[in-house]
Amino acid sequence: MTSSGAEDPPRDASAAEKVDPGALTTAIVAAGAAFFAQPGDWTFLSVVLGVSFLLVLLAYHRPRESAPTVQAVFVRAAFAATVALSLCIAAGAPLQLAAETTGIPGSNHEAADAATEWVSWAWVPTMLLVFWLEPRIARVLTGKRPEGNGQAR
Repeated sequence: MTSSGAEDPPRDASAAEKVDPGALTTAIVAAGAAFFAQPGDWTFLSVVLGVSFLLVLLAYHRPRESAPTVQAVFVRAAFAATVALSLCIAAGAPLQLAAETTGIPGSNHEAADAATEWVSWAWVPTMLLVFWLEPRIARVLTGKRPEGNGQAR
């Protein structure tokens, strides 16, 4: 309801289709770059934000219906790059914890630096893997849920 008491107009069911993928990708890259630009330890917040970025990307990703074009390849690469960035951000804190428990010599700050280096190196192979899997990911995301009565068996 609006302040005048009238009912709000119904939402367009295809509102998700109107999300600008370029703006979404830019926002996630900008937020993700903040993790690599700041010194210090990886935290649980980085895991939460990395997973949140990933969920937003998956929620608004749409498969390309047209014939393969150069632009379609770039869109697919942008999706793969931002999904890989989100996964790497989410992996930062667990990697730092692994570095600390395996006894990387020195302070915890050195373990954070090691985790940042590992995440940086993991980004390219992760991006290539997501790029290769993108058509399958898109099919899964746009597929219908199996019919059922919702009762446990």
